[in-house]
Amino acid sequence: MFRKLYARANRTITNRYGESLHAGALVRGLCLRWALEPLLGGTAGIAFDAGCGRDAYLSRLLARRFPAWHFLCVDFKLSIPSSSPSNLCLCVGDLQRLPVRGEVDVIYCTDVLEHLENPRALLADFARCLKKGGTLVLHVPNHDERHYLPGVDREYSWLGEPEPGDVHLWHGFKREELERWVVEAGFDVIWCRQTFGAIVSILKELFMLGEARRVPGIGLMLSPFLTMAAWLEWRLGGGRRGNGILVLARRR
Repeated sequence: MFRKLYARANRTITNRYGESLHAGALVRGLCLRWALEPLLGGTAGIAFDAGCGRDAYLSRLLARRFPAWHFLCVDFKLSIPSSSPSNLCLCVGDLQRLPVRGEVDVIYCTDVLEHLENPRALLADFARCLKKGGTLVLHVPNHDERHYLPGVDREYSWLGEPEPGDVHLWHGFKREELERWVVEAGFDVIWCRQTFGAIVSILKELFMLGEARRVPGIGLMLSPFLTMAAWLEWRLGGGRRGNGILVLARRR
C-alpha cells in the first residue's frame, strides 16, 4: 500500500514540477521552471535543453505546458520512451559537438559545465546556437560549497562508483568568473542569483542522509518543505550566497 502511495506521489510531483523526489533535482527543476516560464508564455519558438538528464523531466513538463514551443533535448544518456509529446525531440548526443547553429530561441543548461574539460567552449557554442536576442539560462554549482550537517558525503559514496560523465572536473565556479566567461562568449548578463541557500541546503542534506540510511519515503516527506524553502529563497532574490549559481543572459 505504501509503495503504491509513494509511486503516485512521485508521479504527481513529477507532473507538476518536472523533477523527481530527489532533493537536488527538485530544487533545480523549480528554479529553472520559475526562470523559464516567463520566457515561454505567450510566444512560440525552439528551446534547447542542453544536458537534459536521462529522463528529461523538466522538458517533458514544459512541452506539455507550452505546446506552441518545440523542445530539443540532448544528453549522451537518455531513456527514450515509446511515446512523447509531439513537440518534444529527444536526442542522444555529445554537447561538445552540438548539432544546431543559430536556430534556437532559448537554451537552458543545468549543472553540466562542471563535467567538461573546457566549459568556456560550450558557452561559445551556445552563443552560436542561439538567435540574436535569444536567452541562455544556466545553473552551476558554486565553488565554495558549504555543508551544514555532519556525515554528509559530497560525493554520494553510498551510491557506488559514478557513471561516465558524472565526475566533476570543476569543483564549482566563482560568480564573477562565470559572468565574465558568459560575457566573453557573446552574451549580456541580465541577472545572476544564488540558489541552494542555507535552509534549502540543510533540507537537501537531510534527504542525502536519509537516502544513505535507506529511510522509506524520505523524498516524499521532505518535498513540501523543500518546495516552500526554494520558493521563499526565489522570492527573496536568492540571498547573498548559496551552493548554486543561476544565470540569465541574452545573446548579443
